[in-house]
Amino acid sequence: RDGKLQLTVLGRVMYDAAGDLLSRVTALENRLREAAFADSRRIAVSCTRTVCETSVARIVSLFAHEHPELSLGIISGTVKDAQIRLRSGETDVALVEGSVDMPGVDLVPFHVDRLLLAVPSGHELAGRSTVAFAEAARYPFILRGPASGTRLLIEQRLGRRFEQLAVAFELDGNAEVVACVEAGIGLALLSETALSSALALGTVAAVELGDVDLTRTFHVAVPSDREIPQAGSRFVDWLTTRYADARREKLSAV
Repeated sequence: RDGKLQLTVLGRVMYDAAGDLLSRVTALENRLREAAFADSRRIAVSCTRTVCETSVARIVSLFAHEHPELSLGIISGTVKDAQIRLRSGETDVALVEGSVDMPGVDLVPFHVDRLLLAVPSGHELAGRSTVAFAEAARYPFILRGPASGTRLLIEQRLGRRFEQLAVAFELDGNAEVVACVEAGIGLALLSETALSSALALGTVAAVELGDVDLTRTFHVAVPSDREIPQAGSRFVDWLTTRYADARREKLSAV
């Protein structure tokens, strides 16, 4: 009538029923999505290379022992990589070191770490317990890449003194840096935990920089603008309580 389509009585019944059916399907999809979200047993975790190399093996082992019904999926990268993956929802949480600027997340501490001066075992500084920065700066240095949390901490704490370092190499991983120190190419500032294997083998010695504070805190980054799965919340609670307590007990026993 007047160029407009009009429904018959049967058509109106069909139209209303279709709308009702579509609403029910949408509600069912939402309920299924919520159920899958709540029942998820895999936790996606992004972490920086330093946290991965120094802590993840122990974290995965202890968590699997206490929560065998859950599993961790680990993705390693730079601080920027971890931030991008967390913000996009690719990962549930992120493990990062130091005081990083990550908008839209809450940083919850779970471990305190420090950087030590790594020197070859036969180096003239190897027998020292502490040295001043000016003395260490007389030797070439092997540094982590500019995007690493370790490098950022060094630059922040040294300030203008960073320019006094004679940089021989910049490498992506802790293991590569340690290998260069073992080969006598230069000195390095690395996580105390990252040096543990080389220290045990006696291939490097660790010395504290007496005039530079190189302590830092490892954080689990949790999105503040979205809910994470229940399994992810359980992991965060475990990491900041059970794991943190276990780390303190281990350190106090050393």
